[in-house]
Amino acid sequence: MKKVLQPLAWYLVLTSVLAMASGVALSFATDMVLAASTEHHHGASEPLQLPPPGQKWATDAPLREGMAHIRKALEQALPITQAPISDAQATELAQAIETEVASMISHCSLPEKADATLHGLLGELLQGSAALRANGEREQTMVRLVLALNRYPHLFDDPAWQALAIPAQH
Repeated sequence: MKKVLQPLAWYLVLTSVLAMASGVALSFATDMVLAASTEHHHGASEPLQLPPPGQKWATDAPLREGMAHIRKALEQALPITQAPISDAQATELAQAIETEVASMISHCSLPEKADATLHGLLGELLQGSAALRANGEREQTMVRLVLALNRYPHLFDDPAWQALAIPAQH
């Protein structure tokens, strides 16, 4: 019995330490992104601004490139088989999202209303990133990330954008 309990106890200790370290790393990354967001954001108290009916907000190169990179990372992490996303894939995807969001924020040159809309969308992506790192309900998180990305072309004019398919639930 001791041969079973001791490795199990070590496993629990190590996973707890890893979870705490991941939380600290996520907190640091989120603080950096939020700091960049606060420094950049044109109208921090501005509510989400939808484009006028029948129109879309113009995009800039950093926005198009950042969203394309997030789309590619998400597409690569989507479950092709019945296997759920692994811890390593979730961490890699979360890091890719956080890196691209920080880059888009620091290089953004959108007008104020488009910028406010973008920040709402980026907030959804960062929430998904945090949920991926939390190691719970990853399949639902992947669906929410796909839905957020698929909202992007309804708000912003990006002619090269291709929608992502929502992965099947297992």
